[in-house]
Amino acid sequence: MNALRPLLLGALLFAVAVVRGQDPQFSQFYAAAQYLNPALTGNTHQDRIALNYRLQWPGIQPGYETFMAAYDHRFSTVNAGIGGMVLRDKAGTSGLTFTTIGMSYSYEARISYRKAIRFGTRMAYTMRGVDPGGYLFADQVIRDNAPTSVEANLIPQIGYLDFAAGSMFYTEQFWAGLSLNHINRPNQSLILDGDARLPMRASVHVGYKFPIDGRPIGKSDTRMTLASHYKAQGKWDQLDLGGYIEHGQLTGGIWYRGLPVAKAYQQGYSNSEAVILMAGVLVDDQFRFTYSYDITISKLTMNSGGAHEISLIYEWPKKAKNRRHKVVPCPKF
Repeated sequence: MNALRPLLLGALLFAVAVVRGQDPQFSQFYAAAQYLNPALTGNTHQDRIALNYRLQWPGIQPGYETFMAAYDHRFSTVNAGIGGMVLRDKAGTSGLTFTTIGMSYSYEARISYRKAIRFGTRMAYTMRGVDPGGYLFADQVIRDNAPTSVEANLIPQIGYLDFAAGSMFYTEQFWAGLSLNHINRPNQSLILDGDARLPMRASVHVGYKFPIDGRPIGKSDTRMTLASHYKAQGKWDQLDLGGYIEHGQLTGGIWYRGLPVAKAYQQGYSNSEAVILMAGVLVDDQFRFTYSYDITISKLTMNSGGAHEISLIYEWPKKAKNRRHKVVPCPKF
């Protein structure tokens, strides 16, 4: 069985190369603003640096790792924002990897004193590849475990342009957004002359924030936010639903991920994936650290190890310069 395992992994590699898979995801989706929706680029007082790290299913070594670093800037005088992000995802030992480098632009249009719409777009370049040296292919077995494969149709790495767009409506307490990713449906095949179009990913995100200490929202020290995030890509879809409480400098929340009522992938297999626990702290009104843990509730059980996620966000200055509107810039952790 051990001898067959690398061969099976090689077969799995080809299956992954031609299948229309799904994008990486963050449980702390609002902490990855540019990835969630390019319309959120520059939804700050002025400048922001964000770092995100996710380790999914560490119990199935080595798991799936996702890193993201982003910077964005708000031009308050022209109601616009620009930003850049780098996202890298790695699946398994010597597995599929991709790196995306993107630039985003957003524009804010005022409807009234406390209502606005934001529009955004992102252009990115993605490098997708795999290390064939980590796998054993059928021709190597046939040739007495030859050190290299003679397969000529495997492309170790490809690159392609990728486009996204989004919009966001918001008030001081409510927001609703829509983003569309892979609008151009780039070919991501690692097979020579193959055609594996990356399916478009749609994201709908809605939230509502309200005080729970009896004070006005702008002066409240204890607020609750209820939010949902629905994602659909190809035949796959998913819903994150939950909320968090902010009290002073501390934040804590709980989320549920799945679609148990609307969809089941097969009889007796409910579409429930995880319960997510989140805790964070805000330091000096500028630096925010948040940690979350996904408790697996699917048939993978906790043998998967769940998922760990960390986000670090630093914003400056503390207060907006020459701010003309009192509406909060947009929802964020």
